[in-house]
Amino acid sequence: MNGEHDHLPIKIIVTTEADLCPPRAGGGKPKDFSSRYDGIRQSLLHEIDALERFYDRPFAQTDLPAVARIRLSPDTIAKSHRPDGLLHNTCPVIGAENFDELLISVRREGLARLKNTIAATNNPRLKSDIGKITALEPYKPADVLGEWTLQQFTHALRERRTHDVKFRLFTHRDRELDGRLFHTLEEIARRHHLPKLVPLDYGAGLRLYRVQLPAYDALNELVHYVGTQSLAMFQYFTVSTQSTRLSDLAPDQLPPPDPNREYPIVGIIDTGTDPDNDQLQAWIVERDEEDVPRADQNNDHGSLVAGLIINGRALNHDAPGFPPERAKVLDVVVFPSTGVREDILIESMRRVFAKYPDVKIWNLSINTPDTTVINERFSTFAVALDTVQDQFGVTIVNSAGNFQDRPAHRWPRPPLGQRDRILAPADSLRAITVGSQAHLAPHGACAQPGEPSPFTRKGPGAAFVPKPEVTHFGGNTNANLQCTQMGVRSTDTTRGVAETAGTSFAAPLVAATAAHVAHTMAQPPSRNLLKALMVHSAVLHSPEISAAELPYTGFGKPPEPADILRYRPWEATLIFELELPYLRRTFHKIDFPIPPCLHKDGKVCGEVTLTLVYDPPADCNDGAAYSQVNIGCSLGTCSRNAGVEEYEGREVIPYPKDYKELFEKSQIEHGFKWSPVKVFRRRMKRVQPSDTW
Repeated sequence: MNGEHDHLPIKIIVTTEADLCPPRAGGGKPKDFSSRYDGIRQSLLHEIDALERFYDRPFAQTDLPAVARIRLSPDTIAKSHRPDGLLHNTCPVIGAENFDELLISVRREGLARLKNTIAATNNPRLKSDIGKITALEPYKPADVLGEWTLQQFTHALRERRTHDVKFRLFTHRDRELDGRLFHTLEEIARRHHLPKLVPLDYGAGLRLYRVQLPAYDALNELVHYVGTQSLAMFQYFTVSTQSTRLSDLAPDQLPPPDPNREYPIVGIIDTGTDPDNDQLQAWIVERDEEDVPRADQNNDHGSLVAGLIINGRALNHDAPGFPPERAKVLDVVVFPSTGVREDILIESMRRVFAKYPDVKIWNLSINTPDTTVINERFSTFAVALDTVQDQFGVTIVNSAGNFQDRPAHRWPRPPLGQRDRILAPADSLRAITVGSQAHLAPHGACAQPGEPSPFTRKGPGAAFVPKPEVTHFGGNTNANLQCTQMGVRSTDTTRGVAETAGTSFAAPLVAATAAHVAHTMAQPPSRNLLKALMVHSAVLHSPEISAAELPYTGFGKPPEPADILRYRPWEATLIFELELPYLRRTFHKIDFPIPPCLHKDGKVCGEVTLTLVYDPPADCNDGAAYSQVNIGCSLGTCSRNAGVEEYEGREVIPYPKDYKELFEKSQIEHGFKWSPVKVFRRRMKRVQPSDTW
């Protein structure tokens, strides 16, 4: 059953107004934590006294607000449990860090009101709010610099011979207070004869500036300034690769495009392709080198990435699993051989996305060299990537990053803590993040075909969002990270075929696949639909995964583009694409069709896979709670009782089925659930039938 006539198309289900309804009332009374009030009251009062002493000097010298941190009890970290009633008129919440940490705006009079309330309130709701808190502490200079001391930070700046720092100013969500903080920052800059502060457009509400320090004597004052949220060094992205030339490039490995055929286009933001390779350049629709003069270019990495997009299968001996279709390339050169600073890279991306609005799929195989993703917050560069994707309606496909410790481990990899976690900006919420798997396994290889490559980094992303979402072929290595006879093959800068390995080369195969899927569809798909098709097909065409495998494999490897858009005779795929207005934010489809062929011996049998993808609004000041909306999804049975519809429970469960074992219970409930990509799956053998699903 391999002919085209044996395959079935996807069915798009038209949604109607009747499918939308307000959320049902429910949930009961708010949970009461007032029983903890007496136990925490005195320690909180002592901590407020300590806060007043800590901020005594800035309060005495200025009328500026400071910032303190509230730590919450683990069972109160849901957004619905935040102690807003207590804090709204005393020390309002202005942001968050980890799920159990809130940042509050602190002023002398607000602290006094908070102290009086905690000391003597008889209001049960306020007592409950107080019972949610475990500690109050100042935001200290050590918080500003993160893992650095001031001496270490200054030394690192000198070593890197840079005078530019990335300065983040607190926002108190109050125009007047925020204006005062910026005015005082300008006064500090004038006092130290610093050049003009340069604002960085990384995302709405993110008050970032490039501050140039001709000397480093201003650092101490900036670190101790109550308006400083963080000081960090800029990341410099350098893109390089190691490859081995194997042979000359044969004509049939990169034949010219058919002039009578229209090809999809993938944008590449990279080092540029080899301008002297005529076979390669025949597939380049335009070469944009406005940002990097040719004399500053090293085209190795960009050529390898482009070759895989153009004709990855033919370059790899027609190996099954590589995309069989070809694509053209928009070649944007943004990485000079010396590297590019992150803020300059973001502005280059804005320029090219505006210049080429018809190109919607972009490959960006870059990762920071030393910034692993953390649970507490999304990286500022990931926030910037999310911002430009929203602004220009594009999808960025990016690599998970390479783990290069030796000796490399065989699969399954032993637990390595955070050492092999994905590298920023692989935590971008909007991007498709790609890990690597092996397709060849000669003697000495660390992985077998289909297993995660020994160098691919693991998820999750920030806030326990599952990353990578998918994997593709990026090569294999031995224990010494050598990829001879087991890497991926592409074209290099010597007009030859070269072998290499890395997640950088898995990403373009996913980008090419996504571009072909979008190109084949009669109507250009939305970003959400395209990502959903990639993830959904990866689940259906990959071996079943466990929770332990998910951080390495994502939801699997997408198949060939043709198999993403058509299904086998025993499968049926339905697409529901809709908007959920706030007041009618429940989509409810009844009666959902369960075909008669799945009813056997009075039971329901079969397999159901449900993939949910959405773009939540995001708040970069909310730390781990950056994703502001959680959408749930369920497929199950219902009945009517006295004319009232009653849902009898979910029959299709989250996938992988043991995913709750990944993290602690609280982290699952308040982290993983906020993921904008969710998969539900169940193989039903003997489910009780129902007339209504």
